[in-house]
Order: sequence, then structure tokens, then C-alpha cells
Amino acid sequence: MTRDAMLFLPAKVVEGLLVIGCSSLYSHIFVEGAVSAFNLTNTTIQLLYLILAGWMANSATRYVGEEYRADEGRGLFSTVSTIYVGLCVLVAIGCCITAAVTQSPVYLGGALMFCTYTAFQVLNAALIQLGRVKASILWSLTSAVLKLAVAFALVGGKSNYPSPFPAIFANTIADGVATIGAVFALSLPVVVRLKYFSKPLLNRFLKYGVPLMGVSISVALLNQIDKYLVVGFYGNILYAYYSNNNSIASGLFTMISVGIMRGVYPAVLRGWREGGKAAAKPLLDQGVRLYLLIAVPAVAGLTAVALPLSRFLFPAKYAAGAPVIAYTALAMLFMGLTEYANKAYELEQSTVHVLQNSAIAAVIKVVSSVILLKTLGFTGGALGSVVAFASYFIITCVRVRSRFLFRVAPINLVRIIVSALLCGAAAFACTLLPVGNLMRLGAAVVVGAGVYAVCIIVSGEGREEVQAVLRRLKR
Repeated sequence: MTRDAMLFLPAKVVEGLLVIGCSSLYSHIFVEGAVSAFNLTNTTIQLLYLILAGWMANSATRYVGEEYRADEGRGLFSTVSTIYVGLCVLVAIGCCITAAVTQSPVYLGGALMFCTYTAFQVLNAALIQLGRVKASILWSLTSAVLKLAVAFALVGGKSNYPSPFPAIFANTIADGVATIGAVFALSLPVVVRLKYFSKPLLNRFLKYGVPLMGVSISVALLNQIDKYLVVGFYGNILYAYYSNNNSIASGLFTMISVGIMRGVYPAVLRGWREGGKAAAKPLLDQGVRLYLLIAVPAVAGLTAVALPLSRFLFPAKYAAGAPVIAYTALAMLFMGLTEYANKAYELEQSTVHVLQNSAIAAVIKVVSSVILLKTLGFTGGALGSVVAFASYFIITCVRVRSRFLFRVAPINLVRIIVSALLCGAAAFACTLLPVGNLMRLGAAVVVGAGVYAVCIIVSGEGREEVQAVLRRLKR
């Protein structure tokens, strides 16, 4: 399991860095209003995906392994394709009506983004579950690179471009190309036929996935509501500052979480099928420890370099949102831990408890974000995320203990936290050096990473991971 995660994680970190690079590029080639319009469109597409397609994606991921063994995925992929086409038609109609009413063509671009984004998310998850890790890595990185390259080409290398459409088209094209790659990697042209549509499988999807629609809505509120509140309270310009700085931590942490989880979850699922709780729990414990080994120093490091990093990536005015990087990193740490805590519910298919917990956390998110936005300014929205995700984690841990909850040995936790604190302290000290911003940032990254690596190796905490990397390099 560690080997799978260590293979996938570097690629997802690179993808996360490309996402950050994309935010940086867009802030330089588009005016602030266009950045805000694109970011809000992108946020809305992700929200629609969670609400409308999340149930299908979760069900497909849950059953693709067993269905592929049964008939090479003919029934599953044909059923998923039919549902997908229906969702795209529904979203297209809704966006056309909204565009006509508001006289804003951005919604039409949003419909295209939804279609390609949803397709690649579903197919990429299937690639991982079926062990096609290299194909997943290839097309994920291709998509990330194209989002940069196509946008730059469409604006002709200019700056201060007034329209968000080059960014919208770049994202649509990038995910579309990646989707085509995933389609052929999964041999879908051979297996997908309307005649293979399976009503019994659709019923299984509905039984498993529909209860997750409430979860998807709650999780969507947890992830995105702060952004809409910032727009409502402070307008498009400050939202551009907020969302771009937010994207640094959220982009990197999403890739860390996905990279580790996609190496861990297939093994946990196999263990659950073969040996139940006794086989699955040790694998889950191992996955959480690996997540903490990567995520805790990421929080410390991003907090330490938030200001110089924002100044390096974005135009000068965006640095006002630098605290958002630190707050979002901490919030994402708790979000990742909650995903692992929820695995007991998911494995036992008791998703109603996830709905209850996430709904409570969503209410906390709205209330805390409103209060903190009014008292602390536009960066308060990110601090509201910390309150909400920490609450979500605590609530889930308390309630899931009656089933089973992951456990990390105290000595492992102490080693990781102390090493991360030393990493953050060393990185922050470098940001105070009397040199240019880029040199301070570079020194902070190198020194912080070096201090953490030394601490982890000396303490023995990272021995297994180092050995896995060395074995990989010897090949």
C-alpha cells in the first residue's frame, strides 16, 4: 500500500504545483474582475459536480472493481455513460436559461466546463480503482499542463486580458483531452453500448449514492460557501485576492489527500472485502500515519512562507490575502483527517451518519464564517473553514468510535508534530533574511524541507517511506 501511495503522491504534488502555477499565471494575464469571474465559475462547477454527479461518481468508484471482474465493465460504464449524458443535458438547459435571464454568456462556458470536468473526475477515479495508476498520472498531468498552456496561447501572451473566457476554454479543452485519454485507457469505445445499460445496477447506484447526495450538498457547503460569502460581503476584487490565495493551500492539499487516498483506499477496500474490520483497520491506520507525515509539515511550511509565497506568485495587491494560505492549509488538514474517519461509515455503507455530521459542520461553517468575515475582514472566511472542519473532525471521531476509528501511536504523532514545528520555525527564520523576496522564499523552502527530512530520518519515523523510495530508485 505504501508503495502505491509513494508512487502516486509525487505525481499529485506536481499536479498541485501546476494548479498553483495556473492561479499565478491567471492573476498576471487577466484583470482582477476576470480572475474573479473565472474563479467563481470554477467554484460553481465543482459545486454542481458534488450536488448532481457526486452520487454517481461515488457509486461508480465503489463498484467498478467488482463489475469489471464480472463483465469488463460493460454494464457499469454503459450505465454511467447514460447517466452522465442526462446530467450534461440538464446542466446545459439550466445554464442556457440562466444565461438568457442574466444576459451573461459565462454560464454557457460553465456548462462546457461541467461536462468535461465531470467526465474526467469519474473516469480518473475508475482508472485508480482498476490499478491503471500510470494512465491516471499521465492524463491528470496533461490536463494540468494544458490549463496553463492553452490559456496563455488564447490570450496571445498578453496581460490584463478583460474576459475570463480564455481560462474557461482552457479548462474545458484540458479536461476534454484528458477525458479522451481516459476513455481509450479504459477501452470504453469497445464496452460502452446503450444495450448494456443495467437497471439493476442503476438501482444499486441509487441505493448507495442517493443518500450521499445530502452528504455532497453538505460537503459542497463546507468547501465552497465561504467563497460566496466573501463575494457577497466584499465584492469581486477582494474575492479575487481571497480565492487565489486560497487556491495555493487547497490545490496542494487536495493533491496530497488524493495522492495518498488513492494509494490507500483500494488496499483498504480489498482488505475489507477479504477480511472485514480486522484486515481493513491496520491498513487505514497506516494510511493516516502516511497522510500526517506529509500533511502536517505542509501546514507548518505554508504558514511560515505564506506572505513571501503570495508576493512571489501574484501581483502585489494579492498579498493582502496571504493569511488565507495558512488558514486554508490548517482547514484542509482537518478535512483530510475527517475523510479517513468517515471510511468506517463508507465501508459499512452507513452514509446517513456522514450526512448528519457534515450537515452539522456546514451550519457551523456558515455561522462562523459570517461572524469572522464581519469581525476580521475578508480573510475571516478562511478562519471560519478552520472552525468548521475541526468541528467536523471532532464530531465524526466521537460518533464513529462505536464502529472503528483509525489510531496513530502517540510516539509517531509526537515525532511528526515536533519535526513539522522545527520545519516551520526554520522556514520562517529564512523569511526574515535581509535579501530579496525570491531568495528568502527559496531559502525557506530548502531549509525547511531539509530540517524536516533530517528530523524524520534521525527519529526513525520515515524509515519505511525512505526505504520505499530507495527501492523505487534502484529500479
